Amino acid sequence: MQHTIEEAFHPRQFGPLPDEIVDLAVPIFFPRGTIINRQGEKANQFFYVHKGHVRGTIVRSDGIEKVIAFAESGQFFAEVPFFQQCNHWYTGEAVEPTNVSSFSWDMIEKMNRTRPDFVLRLMQSLAHKVWMLSNQMMSLTFDHSEVRLARILVEILTRKPAGTRSLSITHQELSALMGTSRVMVTRLLNGWRTSGIVDLRKGTISVINQEALERIAAFGIE
Repeated sequence: MQHTIEEAFHPRQFGPLPDEIVDLAVPIFFPRGTIINRQGEKANQFFYVHKGHVRGTIVRSDGIEKVIAFAESGQFFAEVPFFQQCNHWYTGEAVEPTNVSSFSWDMIEKMNRTRPDFVLRLMQSLAHKVWMLSNQMMSLTFDHSEVRLARILVEILTRKPAGTRSLSITHQELSALMGTSRVMVTRLLNGWRTSGIVDLRKGTISVINQEALERIAAFGIE
């Protein structure tokens, strides 16, 4: 299948908010470990991350907790259940000190009158998330696990400063993004380490041969 590497597994960077939008929103600081929104509660607001990192987890009916999403600087989160006017379907936690802007329906109505261009950009951001989920479903259906993992790592690298080779991410977080088991992720990474594509340290993956990783991501198994 035809691959689009960039932004297939991560929400799009929205970019800085206009000053007048920031003035309308409510600024909130969340210390590390703070629960920002909780699964099952009414989604009365959504958030834009100025600085920090948010992890989304869902607890299944059997009690097993799964990481399903991340949000970082320049991204929105919790906007899908907000616009659906339903309950949050995952819990958002600040995994590092995080500054956000919070938006309510009253604010959206004001923005729609004063900055309809911004509301349009917000809708485009939502549309990208729908595309992203569709792309992930296609990848789960057609791509080998090794291809999916390579695509995710290449995408993360493209979002980092030029020259970045070390990524602070756990095997569990990668398995959540891939839709597979942690054991599978560990097996694939160990194979790449043997091939000289990556080096592994606890909580860190260092990409040694990015060209090989990109070939796997774009064309299939190395």
